[in-house]
Amino acid sequence: MNKPRNNIIWPESMRTGVDCMDEQHQTLADMIRLADARLQDNSSRDIDAVILDLLSYALYHFDTEEELMRRYDYHFAEREKHCREHRRFSAAITQYQQEINQGQSVSGSELLGFVREWLTLHILITDKRLGKFLSGKIETSHD
Repeated sequence: MNKPRNNIIWPESMRTGVDCMDEQHQTLADMIRLADARLQDNSSRDIDAVILDLLSYALYHFDTEEELMRRYDYHFAEREKHCREHRRFSAAITQYQQEINQGQSVSGSELLGFVREWLTLHILITDKRLGKFLSGKIETSHD
């Protein structure tokens, strides 16, 4: 069942079954939608602000996932791989920020396209694997 949130339909296929992760993923999707509207003029100042907002919330979200992996003793190799994906995302976003700080032109649509694609693939593959592992270990939702 699709779950409406702030006029966005969150597809069932994106749910991991772990409430806190799913809620944070939805927040990130909301932030991307709002950023899309904000970045229509490709202002470097707006792009820089969006990068800071997205990176800040993404780091908070990554901390949540990484704490769950530690707390529930997620397989070491899987945890390391998952955390590497988080670090690569953070590094890519930081690179966009550095380009702006150096006066280079950064496309808001390119930035958000990267974030959307990365987030979608990360959720559908890596986070769903973690959700499956956590199933039964913590309280999960099954709308």
